[in-house]
Amino acid sequence: MNAMKNRCQRLLFAAFCVLALAAWKPLERKPALAPVYANQAAVNGMTGIRYAIDQPDGINELLKDLENSLRIMNRDHPGAPINYLSISGGGGRGAFGAGLLNGWTRRGDRPHFNMVTGVSTGALTAPFAFLGPEYDQTLKALYTNVSDPDIYRKRSYASLVLSDGLGDSTPLYNLIGKYVTPDFVRKVAHEYVVNNRWLLIATNNLDTGQPVIWNMGKIAAHGTSEALVLFKQVMLASASLPGLFSPVMIDVQYQGKTYQEMHVDGGVSRQVFIYPASLFRETGAYKLMEGRKREAYLIRNDILQADGYQTVERNTLSIANQALSQFSQSHGDGDIFMAYLTARQDGFGFNLAFVADEIKKRNPKLRFDPEYMQTLFNYAETRAEKGYPWSKVPPGLNEALSTSLMKYREAVNGGDKK
Repeated sequence: MNAMKNRCQRLLFAAFCVLALAAWKPLERKPALAPVYANQAAVNGMTGIRYAIDQPDGINELLKDLENSLRIMNRDHPGAPINYLSISGGGGRGAFGAGLLNGWTRRGDRPHFNMVTGVSTGALTAPFAFLGPEYDQTLKALYTNVSDPDIYRKRSYASLVLSDGLGDSTPLYNLIGKYVTPDFVRKVAHEYVVNNRWLLIATNNLDTGQPVIWNMGKIAAHGTSEALVLFKQVMLASASLPGLFSPVMIDVQYQGKTYQEMHVDGGVSRQVFIYPASLFRETGAYKLMEGRKREAYLIRNDILQADGYQTVERNTLSIANQALSQFSQSHGDGDIFMAYLTARQDGFGFNLAFVADEIKKRNPKLRFDPEYMQTLFNYAETRAEKGYPWSKVPPGLNEALSTSLMKYREAVNGGDKK
């Protein structure tokens, strides 16, 4: 009887899907802007506030702005050290970065960062890390006192065809708005304009496939209500995993016409970033940093080695979720290695923090599981307070080199024996 009932329910659902597809129309939106114009377009009347780094003019504008900052720094603070902080994605595992920053403050040797960059959950952390220890308790609240309903509202499975995401991220936008107030944005603007410090957040333009880096200090410096809205939209967009959350639609203007861009999680393009590779080296601007101690700190809110095997349920969502998780893992490994090469060639010390194996077995029950996040926060805070053992190379690099060398020697020795 139950089997027949379940079969009828499945048939009814299938019939509903067929009827829904027949009547379905895409959600309305404005046309997308061609990628070649991304760096010239205005966003809410603001220009020069972002860099589409797949375009030469985007790289050039970013380089010009950074060069100008370094020249001012050389003039006002000659010989001062340069410290950059980059915070990765990782969803609820952002509690790791939040705990590390809190413990680092308690230890008393947390640097004053010249630049902070963030992607995905790192985009939610980065503005508070940028403004310093004053916001440590805010970070703690964000990553220990929230759960799934504070981040998104689930939609029905019909949203697979009738909507643009399985979850409505309005709760997350409201949570961002609770802390990102006009006063908060004024503080970011002050640090950018007066103290020449940078806050960068990455999103991905899904229409064009472009990674876009937003200069949050420049946005904040406009001081308008539109700037406040955009500031929050960029944070939300960078944390909006496509498929799970709705994308953030951002209106842009070019040559008197209005277009619309679909922005999603920055992790689609980059899991973590310092700045585009060879940005300084190609122009010689790296000379502006000579004679200064330079350190790059990367917080990867993830476990570097995936857990052991598991039996993946044989359904579309489970398969897609597992595949995307594995793709994200390997994608992140490559981004860390790229950051390492970039830091090394520009004379930065490389420092990497990540979730270690001892946390691996404590799996979260929810995407944002308060108990798991509290455990992760406490773990990172304790380690940082004692003095975090920063990795100076990407994990596995030395082992990989050693293994390759061993195989080479074995091959040579084997050849000699013949």
